[in-house]
Amino acid sequence: MDSRRKAIIKSSVRSSIEKLIGQARKAYVSGKGERSKRYIDMVFDLLKKHKVKLPKELRNSFCRKCHLVWIPEKTVTVSYDRRNDCLRATCRCGVSKRV
Repeated sequence: MDSRRKAIIKSSVRSSIEKLIGQARKAYVSGKGERSKRYIDMVFDLLKKHKVKLPKELRNSFCRKCHLVWIPEKTVTVSYDRRNDCLRATCRCGVSKRV
């Protein structure tokens, strides 16, 4: 495949991923949790199919274990970890991630 074609495909996939994460947030806020998780599943499918990395600003927007969209104070708790001198995000499912 031509490198220009790959670049175009990757940029369109990234924009699709951004839209899907936005739709997942809207769906969760409106009370449709299962639909929100389905959108995140679609994001993972796109990432695997096209071998694209997530942009840095989107890496901390959902849980990789339960596929729940992270919304502060609703689905994720953010706290300061003194031991490692970093912020730690804890999902409802119990998964903790350094931010």
